[in-house]
Amino acid sequence: MVMRTLAVLPSRFQASRFPGKPLALIAGRPMIQWVHEAASNASGVTRVVVATDDDRIAAAVRGFGGEPLMTDAALPSGTDRTAAALAALEAAGETFDCVLNIQGDEPAMHPDTISSVVALMRGNLELPMGTAACPFANVDELFNPNAVKVVTDDHQRALYFSRSPIPYIRNSSVFESDFRPWMSHQQLSLFKRHLGLYAYRPAVLRAFTELPPHPLEQIEMLEQLRALAAGIAIGVALTPHLSIGVDVPGDVAAAEALLRERGLA
Repeated sequence: MVMRTLAVLPSRFQASRFPGKPLALIAGRPMIQWVHEAASNASGVTRVVVATDDDRIAAAVRGFGGEPLMTDAALPSGTDRTAAALAALEAAGETFDCVLNIQGDEPAMHPDTISSVVALMRGNLELPMGTAACPFANVDELFNPNAVKVVTDDHQRALYFSRSPIPYIRNSSVFESDFRPWMSHQQLSLFKRHLGLYAYRPAVLRAFTELPPHPLEQIEMLEQLRALAAGIAIGVALTPHLSIGVDVPGDVAAAEALLRERGLA
């Protein structure tokens, strides 16, 4: 099946913890350029746009040959910015079967991960949403609240996302000090690390942005819980490739190290 897939990279300048983050240099190139290249190199992606509210980001995107699309600075989230970009392109007469929201602060997102999510949506036409997850590299990551966990059912659909380690292993210990060494040589593969990209059917994306924030979403600060609470199924594509989100300046070094490990930086 031929599926027209739009990849939107929401990118705003005024991040509270890292102003100007999309333009921060990662191994000598703006962060948003790394994300754009990953999306452009992913199989199954028809078109890539950077949805931004800032002329500086738009100029940088044009500078490396990308396509910026200006959106309202008042939009509350990257998902809303993604929906606004889709609406602008649809108003211009374009149509898409699938829309990707690839967060602009994921410079180490692997093209194969993006391709796997596109393939998931192409192979499951009834699936309203998709995302990706990878294995955890070590036990300590399980206790990092910035490393989001996802558990899935037997059909690789998300059951829940959390900043806490899930599933809880009842037979280890309630104490983290006992839990860590036990997990270092046993079932670490049970845990899946959620990665920062989403796929939507266009109608589902529009409906999602009309839903009010859910209490689960607000307490975990995880927007995807709004979809699960509303009964929207989210398929999870498994990938071996880790991606590291850059939230604060101190995260830049880890992203660069991962890119160097892949021979890209």
